[in-house]
Amino acid sequence: MQFDIITTQAQLHEFIVTLDDSPISLDTEFVRTRTFVANLGLLQISQNEKITLIDPIAIRDLSEFWMALDGKNCILHASSEDLEIIRDHKGDLNFTLFDTQVACAFLNLGASIGYAKMVEALQGVIVDKGESRTDWCARPLTAKQVTYAAADVLHLQPCLAKLQQQLKDKKMTLFFEQECQTILDLKMKKTDPENAYKSLNNLFKLDRQGLAIIKALAKWRLLTAQQRNLALNFVIKADHLWLLAYYRPSSSEDLRRLNLLPSEIRIHGEAVLQIITAVMQQDENSYPPFISRLVDFPAYKKTFKSMREKIQLCAGQYELPLELIASKRIIDEYLSWLWKLDQTQKESADKPKLLTGWRFELIGHQFDH
Repeated sequence: MQFDIITTQAQLHEFIVTLDDSPISLDTEFVRTRTFVANLGLLQISQNEKITLIDPIAIRDLSEFWMALDGKNCILHASSEDLEIIRDHKGDLNFTLFDTQVACAFLNLGASIGYAKMVEALQGVIVDKGESRTDWCARPLTAKQVTYAAADVLHLQPCLAKLQQQLKDKKMTLFFEQECQTILDLKMKKTDPENAYKSLNNLFKLDRQGLAIIKALAKWRLLTAQQRNLALNFVIKADHLWLLAYYRPSSSEDLRRLNLLPSEIRIHGEAVLQIITAVMQQDENSYPPFISRLVDFPAYKKTFKSMREKIQLCAGQYELPLELIASKRIIDEYLSWLWKLDQTQKESADKPKLLTGWRFELIGHQFDH
């Protein structure tokens, strides 16, 4: 397998000039440990059967490459984390996505088949995955590492060609393209710091003042993580946010009794105590409403079971994985929208996935109350 490695700005410019309107196979290697934004370790590109690796450690300014992706057809596999990295470095996702994992799901080859298994199934080739846990930001990269990385884009275009023909035969092309666009759209939705607390666990155990505290702390944690480029849990652990909201400490000694990490207390203890004090002085009418759990709604288990059975029948009829049509998260999103929002809130909120696009056409219309 032949490939080029680009390590200078001049080489990058020369490479970009060669790009045409043919589909681009794309993959990224990255390290995500302590940082909010993943550290990009390597970019792999294949176009017209020519593989190129770009070294982002050696080349600090990749803006010319990111701009070159505008309007292109980009082939990725299991694209979620790659898209986050591209979005964070590029600033947008202005290209057309073809995710081969999603295509495989529509062809009932598995809801989330891995790259190696897809290549084996479609190309009859065994792909070595031995370097998947390597440190891609360390230098120099070994010959084994770069060969492994190049193989990650070698088979994307030929696999997609076969998948697209099978999607056409199954009359699923439009649904596949819709799903890829939905993935791009969701990746471009920014987390509202005011709602950062809603993804935390055990909110239903907090009273309204506790919810106000955890809301303020989660907002502060997110903004701090973004500003300092730290992973959220390297600011303060999620479980510790809940303890702070429940017990409402007022001193450094209280923080120690809650078993917060010494670094959390040393770096952020004063800010945390100030936030808690400020919230407790607010008018209680400004506090968020109680959080109710779906499982506590009397009709939840029966409704969930009934919906799951209908979706299972639909999955069998169209030979699709049930999880592709409606995972538990998608069903719960729909029920939360249905039961927790009043009519005015529903009109202003985004419709749940089950009531949009191809899911609505296949099954969601049956639940559109």
